[in-house]
Amino acid sequence: MTVVIEVRELGDHPADRECVAALVAACSPDSLRRRFMMGGPAEPGEVFRRYGRFLLAGAPALLATRGGVPVGLLNFVAVTPGEAEIGILVADPWQRQGIGSALARWLWASGRFPGWTVRGTVWAGNAGAEALLLRQGFRPVPAYERGERDFALVVPDWATMTDVMKEAADDEDTARADGAQRRAAGADPRCRGDRHAGRGRARRSAAGVPAALLPGR
Repeated sequence: MTVVIEVRELGDHPADRECVAALVAACSPDSLRRRFMMGGPAEPGEVFRRYGRFLLAGAPALLATRGGVPVGLLNFVAVTPGEAEIGILVADPWQRQGIGSALARWLWASGRFPGWTVRGTVWAGNAGAEALLLRQGFRPVPAYERGERDFALVVPDWATMTDVMKEAADDEDTARADGAQRRAAGADPRCRGDRHAGRGRARRSAAGVPAALLPGR
């Protein structure tokens, strides 16, 4: 039976805050540690108290629901004009069921960000998170923190993006998937490439929250 997932943008409403709190409560401490790269305990209630405002941030912040129950969240936070950080959190019972991919597809299909450079950071060895990024056309870039891996994507138009995601998903070879992303970047005349690679740019948001941390999918 097909599972129907609904995606919508969050706003500054008490009901949206309650939805995000419910999502965090459905996440294990391990998933929350991955999302915020926390070295210590990650009790859901305390995590939401400390980081709730960041989980509601983004332009957009997207909530995925199934039957009205929150199952996933995507934060797309602009760092500078034309550059953003992406973060995804999926409730444990719904991981590895395509929720993160559905949220990302909604974002690209909106057509609002062609030419933007989007970055994601994961813990090294988080194979599920890395696979999710590669399937969306991200490519590895130099990392500046031990134990972390950085990825970047220059967003093409939606028609090209669908081709890139299909090619990356069908190709298990990371280098060739990287080539697909490079072709996508070249298809957009506004693309300037990864201007920060090799420059030692700090990869933390202004709020001090690690950028684009993704739990296992």
